[in-house]
Amino acid sequence: MSQDYILRLIEQVTQMLASILALRRTGRDAEAAKEVEAVCLQSVGLPLSLVKRSSPERILQLLESGGGTQHVRAVMLAELLLQDAELSDAAKKKSEAMISRAQAHALLAHSVDSLSPDEQAVYRPKLDALAAIIK
Repeated sequence: MSQDYILRLIEQVTQMLASILALRRTGRDAEAAKEVEAVCLQSVGLPLSLVKRSSPERILQLLESGGGTQHVRAVMLAELLLQDAELSDAAKKKSEAMISRAQAHALLAHSVDSLSPDEQAVYRPKLDALAAIIK
């Protein structure tokens, strides 16, 4: 898989995450939730509903089909799960939020060593913060 393709994919998801955050900031949580679902399917290749009812191990198995993009897709999915957790918190669905955070933590823990040093500098603190929350 070419590095250019992976970088374009990351840039695309970054823009989509910005869109989701903008919707959340303006109180349009229902639209943000739909956007999370759409981005998950489009960019990761998995329906969010499947992800939310699967174990982290099963999710990683499903992501293996992407070959060289497995770790990138795992990080993208972790970011989407973190957005889902925030939306669940806002909807007073604390257990769903905790599950999404635990899944995000597992995906990041599995993938962080495969990231570039710059990416690791972003995701290691995020991983530590998640570990503190889910304990």
